[in-house]
Amino acid sequence: MKFRFLICALVGGLALTGGHITAQASNDYPNKPIRMIVAYPPGGGTDALARLVGAELSKSLGQSVIVVNRAGASGAIGTQAAARAEPDGYTLLMATSNVTITPAIDATSLFQVSDFQPVTLLTESPFALVASKTLPVKSVSELIAYTKQHPKSINYASTGVGSPQHLTTESFKQREGLDWLHVPYQGGGPALTALVEGQVQVMFSNALPVVPFVESGRLVALAQTTKERLPVLPNVPTMEEAGVKDFVVAFWSGVLAPKGTPDAVINKLNTALLEVIRTPAVRDKLVSQGTIVNPVSGEAFAEYIKQDAAYWKKIADAAATQ
Repeated sequence: MKFRFLICALVGGLALTGGHITAQASNDYPNKPIRMIVAYPPGGGTDALARLVGAELSKSLGQSVIVVNRAGASGAIGTQAAARAEPDGYTLLMATSNVTITPAIDATSLFQVSDFQPVTLLTESPFALVASKTLPVKSVSELIAYTKQHPKSINYASTGVGSPQHLTTESFKQREGLDWLHVPYQGGGPALTALVEGQVQVMFSNALPVVPFVESGRLVALAQTTKERLPVLPNVPTMEEAGVKDFVVAFWSGVLAPKGTPDAVINKLNTALLEVIRTPAVRDKLVSQGTIVNPVSGEAFAEYIKQDAAYWKKIADAAATQ
């Protein structure tokens, strides 16, 4: 009996000690540099966001935040590396909608949404529906009517098969019963060039890159997938204003941690990131780039991701049957 009591006391003591160590580690966090993985090459939008936020987060936490680019396989390599990292808060992922889209379209994806713990949503980047000036339309309703009057006459561009632009267009096609041919390109730059040159007729593009083409009259902006008009496209109606109800789509960016990261660490990161993203200089810069700044709690971000994953899965499944 004394031996059993001794064992129980020892186990209980170890449990308390372990809990104390975990709590102490969380209280001390961070006590060394943090890696923020970007699953894309340097110079892109996700990389720029990570470096902007990372620099400010370093000041807030008192430790360096080092951006690490792990590009490859359309973001899958870096995302998988983040998912497999030690869940201690010292490896984070500057994630995008591809975290929910890739598993939706590929059952053999190198990662799943469940591999991560949400920290916070940072920004949403809506799309602009733009048309070649060679197309005789000036509104969404005219585009729909023209398409139905001229079947199989519209080619649409995207930044690749399975990209947000691709699936957003497929969603629009399904809703409106349109027969468009998909022409994928390797990135937004080539796709926009093809649209400007009239090789394709329409595209759902990131908002900011189309602004100079719209202002110069080389492209026609028909609508934007926002609830409210973006400051960078003040004269372009929302899809709701254009007559397409409940069509609000955005490409999101946010911070994720490996599953199993302590709640205390997640909460500390969330608090620090909310402070960073609400800083006027940071917020104003992001808004000027055509994004919507939308920081939320970890719990709210988790629900957001759940709904986003279900949305893209529905669209991907419908597109696969066509």
